[in-house]
Amino acid sequence: MPESMQEKIGDDVLARFRDVPTGLVTDAFLRLGLSGWMDEVLPLVAGSRVAARARTVAFGPTRRSGGLKESMYELLSRISEGEVLVMGAGGTHDNLLGDNMATFAHRSGAAGIVTDSKTRDRAGQRDLGMPLFSRGAGVRPPTEVEPQGFDVAITCGGAQVRPGDIVLGDDDGVVVIPAERAADVLHEIEEIVEIEETVGRLIANGSGVREIEHQVAKKKIPRG
Repeated sequence: MPESMQEKIGDDVLARFRDVPTGLVTDAFLRLGLSGWMDEVLPLVAGSRVAARARTVAFGPTRRSGGLKESMYELLSRISEGEVLVMGAGGTHDNLLGDNMATFAHRSGAAGIVTDSKTRDRAGQRDLGMPLFSRGAGVRPPTEVEPQGFDVAITCGGAQVRPGDIVLGDDDGVVVIPAERAADVLHEIEEIVEIEETVGRLIANGSGVREIEHQVAKKKIPRG
């Protein structure tokens, strides 16, 4: 990844996201007026989790002329240790990933793969043990689209992803934290966690609806 992308988010900031549920990130997004959640992109294996800087591949309609000269394997070889590959499928129903490609990405150091396409060879991908998030299984071959950009802004699952953004995935789905707002999101999450814990205690202690709703309403107010 270009050095300028790495400089946006320090390793200390990235590490703080590794235990944060995606749901708390979306709560923080609502406070900050941000958007970055993917639709229908879910983990292959329950319990999977990834929190890493994004490297991106954009797919578009097949042209077969003047496209990228590099193969997908060449692009995957550029991934640095601990980064997540995010592939924007361009709306295709094709599968864009099999177990050989996933294994090569893992060998190159990828911490996980996120795509809004279908994937195949899912038994092999499960055995690999690397977090994989997609829109499910599919055997339709990749004929409709082709790679058209690497390390560019893409759309994946309805979310914009830029190289160097933090991509966070768990059982609930995938969110994308803009690199330039990562510290702001963490700042809001600190208070949201406290509110959630308070609501949990109130429910456990049999508190009334108004007291509970008073706390829930605080989740919508930016911490500032």
